[in-house]
Amino acid sequence: MQKRENLLYVGIDLHKETHTAVIVNCWNEKLEVIVIENKPSEFKKLAEKVSRKSSILGLEPIYGLENAYGYGRSLAVWLIENDYIVKDINPALAYDQRKSAPMYRKNDEHDAYCVATVLINQLHTLPDAKPKDNEWTLAQLVNRRDLLVKNDIRFKNGLHEQISMAYSSYSKFFSEIDGKCAMYFWKTYPSPVHLRKRRQKI
Repeated sequence: MQKRENLLYVGIDLHKETHTAVIVNCWNEKLEVIVIENKPSEFKKLAEKVSRKSSILGLEPIYGLENAYGYGRSLAVWLIENDYIVKDINPALAYDQRKSAPMYRKNDEHDAYCVATVLINQLHTLPDAKPKDNEWTLAQLVNRRDLLVKNDIRFKNGLHEQISMAYSSYSKFFSEIDGKCAMYFWKTYPSPVHLRKRRQKI
């Protein structure tokens, strides 16, 4: 079991575009703030800055990520692949830490500091971050499917609205508004005028 005084704590507040890291020692003293973009080339810069600080102080770095399976998944994977210790911080724990302050503050730097303090206080009970590719891929596919379904409903409702302006009784013609025959008809005769022209030619 690692001693708290032998570690250098890096709490990270994660976002879609950027991540904010705060380096803290075991006495909750803020040593440095680092802001990086959420991309692999920046992950190396973060690790190098933390490594320099840890070498100077003679401490081993340990990272705490608030919800390592969301926006921070890529960073968590990169850190783990490079043999760094990474702990997953439940957002509820960081929220409780923020609430415990005399004056409530909400900004990226303070959020990262709260993550670091949770990492220090609950070092020996926090789970290791273990992003699972299968679960992540499945979640992405489910989200993608949900988006496609919502778009399909939105487009179909828009089609209903447009067709009803030209053919108020369109539901009597086709039971499926987006069937092959129906789609061909709407494309060929977008309004009754085109039907009348067709009849005149016949």
